[in-house]
Amino acid sequence: MTERRRLGLRIAISLLLVFVVTLAANWLLHHCLSEKGARKVIDRTFQDVQGAVAGRVNARLVRQAMAARERLEDGYSTESDSLERLAHELQVTEISVADGKGVITASSVPEYVGFDFSTATGQAAEMMCLVQDVTEFCQPFCPNSAKGLWRKYVGVWRPTGGFVQLGCDGKALRDLARSSLVGRTRNWHVEGEGGVVITTPQGLVLSDYAEPNREGTHWIEPDDSYYWRRREVEGFLVYVLIPKSAAAVTRNMLVGAAALLNGLALVLVAVLVGFVIAAYVRRELRRQTEKELKVASDIQYSALPNVFPPFPEKTSFDIFADMKTAKEVGGDFYDFYFTGINTLVFLIADVSGKGVPAAMFMMRAKTLIKSLAQTGKPLDQVVREANNALCEGNDANMFVTAWIGQINLDTGHVTYVNAGHNPPVVRQGEKVDFLSSRVALVLGGMPGIPYKSAELQLAPGDAIYLYTDGITEQANPAFELYGNERLLTLLRSTRYRQETLLPAVFEHVMTFAEGAEQADDCTQLVLCYRGEAETESFDYPPTMEGLKQATADLERCVAELPMKAQTKLMVAADEIFANIVNYSGASAWTLKVEKLHYPDVARLIFIDDGKPFDPLALRDPDTTLSAEKRKEGGLGILIVKKTMSPVTYSRKNGKNILTMGFAYGD
Repeated sequence: MTERRRLGLRIAISLLLVFVVTLAANWLLHHCLSEKGARKVIDRTFQDVQGAVAGRVNARLVRQAMAARERLEDGYSTESDSLERLAHELQVTEISVADGKGVITASSVPEYVGFDFSTATGQAAEMMCLVQDVTEFCQPFCPNSAKGLWRKYVGVWRPTGGFVQLGCDGKALRDLARSSLVGRTRNWHVEGEGGVVITTPQGLVLSDYAEPNREGTHWIEPDDSYYWRRREVEGFLVYVLIPKSAAAVTRNMLVGAAALLNGLALVLVAVLVGFVIAAYVRRELRRQTEKELKVASDIQYSALPNVFPPFPEKTSFDIFADMKTAKEVGGDFYDFYFTGINTLVFLIADVSGKGVPAAMFMMRAKTLIKSLAQTGKPLDQVVREANNALCEGNDANMFVTAWIGQINLDTGHVTYVNAGHNPPVVRQGEKVDFLSSRVALVLGGMPGIPYKSAELQLAPGDAIYLYTDGITEQANPAFELYGNERLLTLLRSTRYRQETLLPAVFEHVMTFAEGAEQADDCTQLVLCYRGEAETESFDYPPTMEGLKQATADLERCVAELPMKAQTKLMVAADEIFANIVNYSGASAWTLKVEKLHYPDVARLIFIDDGKPFDPLALRDPDTTLSAEKRKEGGLGILIVKKTMSPVTYSRKNGKNILTMGFAYGD
């Protein structure tokens, strides 16, 4: 073998060794980096999740604190026994009332009376902000200063001076706030295939990022195929997980690219790398932009109420809303929330412009209006202060039109302010027409504008339909606008069944568009005032005689319903009757029948003191299988789910409470 050939062989072997060593080093390096990167992503995700969970829990407890404050302002007794009953009613552990100096003057825990927040140390001293300039304050779930017991405290100021403080132990906190977390992390993906799961300490899944049907089942911790961590947040367990397989795919691609670079000549590498990097950067920028817009869209939608019906325990009203954005993110928004036990604020708004800037201004306006409204101030004052705040630092000269209403659910009395928005359509009896009222200047346009509220009286059966101009200003290929008259004609000819009204309006608008691109965000909200329900209540023993009597009583209560409706209702009710009598182990059970005729809706409430059992947590049987292959049980509950809406379950004071609704009108 000549020297030239030996040299060539040595060079080839050296290049091969360098290639193999480089390949192995790259593999090991990327393996370590992928794990480290996954851990960092998980830690950053926990920060976002902690804020989201705490926000939901805090909002739920603040509403309870405001309800307690309203009761006290109405003259509710501050005796210890009375406050203890109020705490039980509001599902909290303790209630304390402090005066303007920060001294507890009344409490459901008698030994707390006389406690002085102004001289306290630690977290207790933080509550003194409520006697200064803060209207509401929330502390994390931690040991308290007085006894070292684990508590979460919230406080709200009192107009008469001082503040009201609520405290929740772990069980009360979870029972009260768990409904606010159901589905919270749905579609919340981390690094593509990973996600976030929220459970109770007992392992009951409240929110699953990928499998909604797993919510309500028992959680099994991930195996070694995932990078994952678990933390306790506000008394709930939060898991963040990323599949190792996803990281491995990325690692293999990077190793392959490194091997290719090592095997190419320097000149050719320089040329190819230039093309590869340019294409990669363009692709990644496009993907990053799409990802950021998708995240922005998810954040925007998650900030809006999106579970309907939102308050299944409330029978005095129905509310539904929907938003179809023209782009990935939009400037429209809607909102509704309680500012008192029976006071509901509802609104719709449209921010000038489109895209991310409009979405950011929308989030600011929505948060600002809600925070002001929940202080209990008059509605016109809330709008004035919101306008002044939106004008500050508004260098982009953005503005928002808004229609904001506040309804007393006991009386149907509505107070509202129209800040440059489209007039709503109101149904009062058989009359359906636009609400004629004074229209004020848009929010964010000019500071110091006076806003005056107007009033509207709703009777049971009346409804308010709110919308943005994306509905009326949608054009067809002939550049003809949909307009107010078409909308009014449609609403006059459509029955106000809220769950179908909004999709029907949007479908009618898109049909009119004849394939033309959606020009603007289309946002709608409809509120129907029902008034007081007609209620009958019956108690039974858990025997076959009790079941027969319950069937007879229910048949009598619904005798005036259409026969088809009676049949569906009785089939669903018989399934629940049989489950209680045969399987619950209850000593007694109760049936409540509520009927509302505006619109025609029936609601059945089943209460028993048997063993805890949530039928909605059962996985639905696979009806595609034959009877021989399908597991026994579950078909009756499936029928209930399919024919009744909404169906909800809760356990309170040692009793199972199952509620199912049914619309029987045309």
